[in-house]
Amino acid sequence: MASNIAGADVSGYQPSNLTKYRKAGAKFVIIKATEGTGYTSPVAKEQLASAHHNHMYVHAYHYANFGSSVSGAKKEAKYFVKYAEKIGISKKRWLWCDWEWQNNNVNGGKVASAKAIMAFMAVVEKAGYHAGLYSSASLLRANIDTSRIVKKYGDCIWVASYATMGKIDEPDFGYFPSMDGVAIWQFTDNWKGLNVDGDVMLIDLHNDAKTEKSTKQAAKKPVKTEKTSGSDEKKFSGVCYAPIINGNPSWKIRLLDGDGHWTSQYIPTNSKWKVFAVKTIKGHKCYKLGTDKQWARAKYLKLV
Repeated sequence: MASNIAGADVSGYQPSNLTKYRKAGAKFVIIKATEGTGYTSPVAKEQLASAHHNHMYVHAYHYANFGSSVSGAKKEAKYFVKYAEKIGISKKRWLWCDWEWQNNNVNGGKVASAKAIMAFMAVVEKAGYHAGLYSSASLLRANIDTSRIVKKYGDCIWVASYATMGKIDEPDFGYFPSMDGVAIWQFTDNWKGLNVDGDVMLIDLHNDAKTEKSTKQAAKKPVKTEKTSGSDEKKFSGVCYAPIINGNPSWKIRLLDGDGHWTSQYIPTNSKWKVFAVKTIKGHKCYKLGTDKQWARAKYLKLV
């Protein structure tokens, strides 16, 4: 599991050279690329090059103007994807929909807003990127049906919530905005006095490529297993451990069903579970912990 991976997000207000953020401890950066269907950041390409030079992972975000319009969302997503590809954002990375109240109608209703956002995310995912949603904790709770989004895309929320305005050096998890599906927490707009947003990655979003590679290698050299009747599930004798996440034992790991849909069930961290089977579900290696509605992604667990 990730352990408080530090990062920053930047726009045209920040410099092209991102070295100072890397020196401050940022391991990833999320660059503003586009807005609406008529704006591209004039420094995005240079910021991308600087981040790579400083050995940081690079993701990108789009500032949404589409409100609850599905057609508008699709147009903006295509505009975003085209520019992300042009400047060279890796398909291994995440493209985020930044959905806020400025220049955006947030009053279309929670369901309508979620449908439009998911239409945006579907375009991003079809292009080969991972898709995520950014907004403030208040908007996520009051103006978006996030349960729909999390059910479809899993841990894909990048949430903004600050303990206090002004300089903050490290995230204080006593002020964490608890909600389902959070992958990144933006905890300040003035990280270490650098006048840049500070983020902490709660789930290592950079591990998907490694997971996929491991799955392919396992397919070439399979472990001795037996298939159960009428299923691609494999018999597996073992026990897994759900590690404590970010030092916080109150965290939980969400379970999926056998078709890859998120369920309402969780397992607590710092607990051990019998593994009954293992298989790949929607590109992710998963362990069966009980019934066919009780699968957990292997990257969240540790075999013991």
